[in-house]
Amino acid sequence: MTSRVAAAVARALDARQREATEEVERILRAALVVMERVSPAPPRVSDIVAEAGTSNAAFYRYFSGKDDLILAVLERGVSLVASYLEHEMAKETTPLAAVARWIEGTLAQIGEAQLMNVTRAAINQFTPSRDNEITQPLRRLLEEQVAAAGCDNPELATDAVFATVLGTLRRHVEEATRPTPAEVDHLVRFCLTAIDPEVTPSPTAVARTRRRRGSAARRPRTKR
Repeated sequence: MTSRVAAAVARALDARQREATEEVERILRAALVVMERVSPAPPRVSDIVAEAGTSNAAFYRYFSGKDDLILAVLERGVSLVASYLEHEMAKETTPLAAVARWIEGTLAQIGEAQLMNVTRAAINQFTPSRDNEITQPLRRLLEEQVAAAGCDNPELATDAVFATVLGTLRRHVEEATRPTPAEVDHLVRFCLTAIDPEVTPSPTAVARTRRRRGSAARRPRTKR
């Protein structure tokens, strides 16, 4: 294949890739719109296809079914949250303070209406093992700091904190409520003590937690 022919083929492939990417983005945006509209009921493929202005054939070209699409939407949301948490945790100077920031930042997502509507729509559709798979990026961030804190068994401690915080988040999502500042403060103290029983979170850390209650504007926004 000559260089000119190769270049022509590459241009054609690039154009097709751009078209495919744009079509997938339209479907993902449509899924968000429909999931918000029908939450907590599960969305229908026909509604998503109509909202995206595409066809069933196009939908199934990219996704094996509704569950596959919802997973893609959730994975994107988790990726955005993980990036936000990593940025926030990097501001702290000690591992336990970073864990506290992780807990606060995770629970702050309850105030993000779009993200919670998507989560509420998907929450009963997947098994716990699938939930764990989707949320692995969040768990890895937590375990890094738990291990850095010198915990005797960082994996077990991470499991306990992760389950406690995600369980609290799930409960509030299902009940369409938000945790109070006192509940978040208690959860931070409880989890940090579980990681290191010898350490009691300082009043400064708790005060810092309260000051950040008004930081909702910095929470990540799910792409439309």
